[in-house]
Amino acid sequence: MAGTGPLTVVGQTGELKRLVDWTASAWFDIQAMHQDWRFLRTTASWATVQAQATYTTAQCGIPAGTFSAWVRDSFRNYPTATGQSGEIFMPYLPYTYWRNQYQFGAYRTTYSRPIEMTVTPDDGIGLGPVPLSGYTILGDYFSAPVLLSADADVPTLPAKHNPMLIVYHAMESYGAFEAAPEVYQRGLTEFTKLLRRLEADQLPEYTLGGALC
Repeated sequence: MAGTGPLTVVGQTGELKRLVDWTASAWFDIQAMHQDWRFLRTTASWATVQAQATYTTAQCGIPAGTFSAWVRDSFRNYPTATGQSGEIFMPYLPYTYWRNQYQFGAYRTTYSRPIEMTVTPDDGIGLGPVPLSGYTILGDYFSAPVLLSADADVPTLPAKHNPMLIVYHAMESYGAFEAAPEVYQRGLTEFTKLLRRLEADQLPEYTLGGALC
């Protein structure tokens, strides 16, 4: 029947496989265009361990292969037993400063409530001072781009945005492959229009910088 598509994206060959791959690649490219899309932002939460200063992304509760970057100004902690009424913010400290401050001499074994954090070279989190147990840490991060591969996979594009954004981006690959400039140009024109709407809605707002002195 005209206008119907394949019943599955798995195991396709030839032209249909190219269409499936172009569509999957288009969605991956859109996610990867900006690391700080709001729709890729989520929160990690984990408990401190007595005398453990650093935590891998897995120990922070982030599933393998889903991490992209930390939101460094989003961290806070609270005593797990008493709850969020005792919550405090945790400023970011550059890794070298954190290491020189909290991973030196007696500070390595001086355990207290953490009040600062850093991002370690392996994208984990370092806490300072070295924490006692009994605190819950919260921090936001951006998820890594995801490649569509299964029939049940659904793009996380916000509902108020037109999913044709993905189709038009895939049309650019189709037009280039088929040497069809009119198809490529239409895809590019419509994709650019919808992308600008997504960027205006889902990227951080521009703010003025503070005084230099």
